[in-house]
Amino acid sequence: MPKVVDHDARRLDFIEAASQTIIEAGIANTTIRAVAKKAGYTTGALVHYFGDKDELIRLTLQHFGKEVRGKMVSAHLRERGRAALRSVLIAALPTDARTASSWRVWMALWYHSELSSAMRAEERRRYREWIGRLKELLSESVAMAELPTSTDVDMEARSLVAFIDGLGVQHLMAGTRTSQATVLRPLDAYLARLYPASLRSKSARLSTAPMTRR
Repeated sequence: MPKVVDHDARRLDFIEAASQTIIEAGIANTTIRAVAKKAGYTTGALVHYFGDKDELIRLTLQHFGKEVRGKMVSAHLRERGRAALRSVLIAALPTDARTASSWRVWMALWYHSELSSAMRAEERRRYREWIGRLKELLSESVAMAELPTSTDVDMEARSLVAFIDGLGVQHLMAGTRTSQATVLRPLDAYLARLYPASLRSKSARLSTAPMTRR
């Protein structure tokens, strides 16, 4: 009988191997041959799943993005407004080995996007989605009276994206010298400035007030 191949598992093997190769050798030295060797397969087996190097890198990044997106969606199902925003921002940060790997692949993409129109398009798509998600959460905070109605949701979302980018890169560059608590302190300080204390107190009172029947 012919051998049954789990194509999804094999594709994932190549994606995991690609992420490790990018982290260890950089995108310039990430070749189809190197990734196939890292995964323990032939080059011919890899090109059966991925047309070229750029496609492999894009799909590797999308794979990690899908994992993070799932965490964000789950957070928004559990929480709303400011609480959901904080959980989503934490999910975006490199606070464990898995998300740190995702960030290193993403940072490599930032560099490579200067040389590839397909990579630039992927980078723009990811930022549009990211900004859109934050705008939704900030708008929810306005609707819940956690933020003033005058809040410029678009500007605040873009500011948060820039802040998270910088915080994540700093955390990665510091290596093992910083803990998760260390990276979360600046985030909480940022949110404390963004959300007025008077509105936070009002929102808390409303959320805990007993329901009255009509």
